[in-house]
Amino acid sequence: MLRLEKRPNPSQLWEYLAPVLAVIATMVGGGFMFALLGKDPFEAIRTIFYDPLFSEFSWYYRPQLLVKGAPLVLIAIGLSMGFRAGIWNIGAEGQYIIGAICGAGIALALYPAESIFIFPAMVFFGALGGFAWAMIPALLKTRFGTNEILVSLMLVYVAEQLLASMSLGLMKNPDGFGFPGSRNLQQYPSAHNVEIIAGSGVHMGVVFALISVIFAYILLARHQLGFNIRLTGESPKAARFAGVNPNDL
Repeated sequence: MLRLEKRPNPSQLWEYLAPVLAVIATMVGGGFMFALLGKDPFEAIRTIFYDPLFSEFSWYYRPQLLVKGAPLVLIAIGLSMGFRAGIWNIGAEGQYIIGAICGAGIALALYPAESIFIFPAMVFFGALGGFAWAMIPALLKTRFGTNEILVSLMLVYVAEQLLASMSLGLMKNPDGFGFPGSRNLQQYPSAHNVEIIAGSGVHMGVVFALISVIFAYILLARHQLGFNIRLTGESPKAARFAGVNPNDL
């Protein structure tokens, strides 16, 4: 009879192999689903994984990978903290949307003023907006015992409706000939997140994402707060016995 047993010590080899096998499994599983839809699985996998890096248009795709990937890395770091603590926040998309609305709202409210403080203010209020939206399911869970999975998920749809309302109303571009959407902040120098290296896609968001990865590792692996977070996720009763209040994390 087969029985699964936990290793006494984590395998260092599998720590390196696990991400690689996860990517391979994603490719195989995704290809299988494309095959069920009647599509060529090899063509689909090539389009998703190969073309952005090595096709004739990769000169455009590669910088865009960094532009699109930086906020996703920051989101993933934030979610990983909650997951380690046993908190299942699946409303990151809504928090991202509200953060974007708040950050862009600062720039649009100050347009066309020129100041070096506008972009830092956008970053601050964008983070504050996402934080405030995430606090809704957090407070409801800690105060009333609601399910953070359902609340955070439902708030995504609320955030999407707010975004649609803003693009058609309060934040609509007055020079946009009636089309939905705000002003193009790339044309507003004080609000534009310029590339550090032209044409590379590397901007301040990429730099902060890399720094955040390092600090997140230090926090979870080398800091007392990180230990409390992991302890709460692995054994809430043991955490309470050790004097850690999960509601304070």
